[in-house]
Formats: sequence, C-alpha cells, structure tokens
Amino acid sequence: MRKLSFLSPTQSLKWICLFILAFLVLELLLFNCFIFYALGVLQRTVGPLLNIGDVDWTEDLKQAPWVRRMVYRGKAGGFVSLMQDTVERLYMIEEGGSEKKLRTFGVDVSHSGEFLYIYRHILARRNFPYARLVIDIGANDGLLSSNSFNFIQIGWSGLLVEPQASQAEMAAKNVVRYVNPYRENNQTVKVIKNVISKRSGIVPFMRRSDIADMEGHIAAEEDYYPDGQMDGEIIQVPSITVRQFTAKYNVPKYFGVLSIDAEGTGNQILHSFIDLGFRPGYIIYEDLHERAFELPVVTEKYMNDSGYVLMSRRGWNLIFCHRTRK
Repeated sequence: MRKLSFLSPTQSLKWICLFILAFLVLELLLFNCFIFYALGVLQRTVGPLLNIGDVDWTEDLKQAPWVRRMVYRGKAGGFVSLMQDTVERLYMIEEGGSEKKLRTFGVDVSHSGEFLYIYRHILARRNFPYARLVIDIGANDGLLSSNSFNFIQIGWSGLLVEPQASQAEMAAKNVVRYVNPYRENNQTVKVIKNVISKRSGIVPFMRRSDIADMEGHIAAEEDYYPDGQMDGEIIQVPSITVRQFTAKYNVPKYFGVLSIDAEGTGNQILHSFIDLGFRPGYIIYEDLHERAFELPVVTEKYMNDSGYVLMSRRGWNLIFCHRTRK
C-alpha cells in the first residue's frame, strides 16, 4: 500500500506559484490571440468602408478644417500651455539618507504653477536664509489652486488664514496627513479662522453663493446695495491686524513665502507686512481685485524700493523675490 505523503509548506507555496504563473501565461496568450483576431476582423470589415477610391481616411482627417484649426492653435501656444498644465506640474519627492532612497510623485496644485516656479528658483540659489514657513492669506480649502499645499507637503511649516469656517475645516483635513508625519515636532501647520484687515474685532464678510469657489471679501457698501440680485450673503467673521497676527504666531522677520489673495484688501496686507519690517523670500500677490486701489506699476515701485524684484506674472499673481539678504 502506498503511503500518503504531504508536501512541505515551502513546496506547496512553490507549486502554487508555478500554477498561478502558468495560468497567467496561458491567459495572456489567449487574450493576445483574441485581440489579433478582433483586429483582423475589424480591418476586413471596416477597411473597405474607410478607404474608398484608394483614399486613406486618415489623410481625409488630417485635411479636415477643424483639425487644421486645432493644430494651428496648438502651434500658437496651445501645446505649450497643455504641457505646462499637465506633465510639467509633475515632480518627484526623494526621501532617504544613507539607506536606499524612495521616490514618490507630486503634483503642483497651485493655480498657475507658482509652487514649482518658486521652488526651482530656491534650489538654484546657493543659500536660502529664510525660515521654511509659508503664510497663505486667503487659503480657501488649502488644496485646489493652493499656494501653500505643496510647500507643506515637502515639510514646510504653514499658517493658513481663511475666514470661512467650512473652507478652513476643509483646509485642515487636506493638509493634516502631511504635517509632522513622524512626530518629530519639526513642522507646525495652523489653520486660522480669521480675516486679516486694518482692524480687529468682528467685521462683515461677503460670502459668495458658489459652493465650489466659496470666495469672499470684507463687505463693502456696494455689497449691501447690489445692482441686481445679491450673489451670496453677508456674515460676521473675526478680524485681526497684521501686527496682531505676526505677534500672536511668532512670525519671523525672514520667512520663505507669503501668499496674499484677499480680494480688495490685499494691498493693505502687503503694505502692512513690508512696513512692519517683514521680508519674506518670495511674495505671491494676486492683484486682480487690488488694481482699483493701487495700480500694478505703483505696487512694483513700492516693492522695488523695499528690496524686491518682480520675477514673473503667472495668471493673476505677481511673484516678487527678495534680493537684498545674503
């Protein structure tokens, strides 16, 4: 009588792996055969319909007016814009010391590629004598079109100022997993539910009705008496001055990036930081709603006199770089 014998765990695992491998190879062969067969049938069936009178349908497509217009627009800047808004927003984060390094992909989520534009410039510098801190005034949800998210993602500390409670809560959720991930207490990020203005206390705030953008600004007289239907509602939010803000959160004189998107009060905030002696390495300043109060040429002259140079305009944002600190 033959004895029953059982395979050892190692042998069992080996045979299971071989069986799975053989199954996958067979499945791949059958799948490829099916694909080639289907392509052959498609070519025999559709080919005669697409090639009438020895004219290749692909040539007809190339000569179509709408295709020609699309190619022209692409050559006139469309292809470059497409690359800038897709593949050029990708970057790799490398981690690891003496051990093997890990590389993960990152995506620049800023509106017009402000993050990578600034960070490439930082990497090209011999020295960057500024605290790794990003202050984002008008942070919104802290992710979409954010000028602070990617800096926080690579380990910078952050102060995100957003007066709308729902947006501030979203911002906190969006950045929490990137903050101090190894509990080394070398990174601090705070989401501050305030508006920054010329006075402290409670101020009226116009919150837009668009639930996706959720933009807003300190209410002005025209918000109470709109020409048509009011686009949103006026709420009450806490306000703090730049002097109080910088003192409360111990903002260093020289820090990495200041981003201002305050819809009508941005020029006041910008001047307050500079007049109080703060010199961020880079300032991202949206002037779309500020031009009624201060023309861009006036802003640029003021910044030049304060030791800054205008590096670029990206979208609605002006990007200034501090040049005087070695």
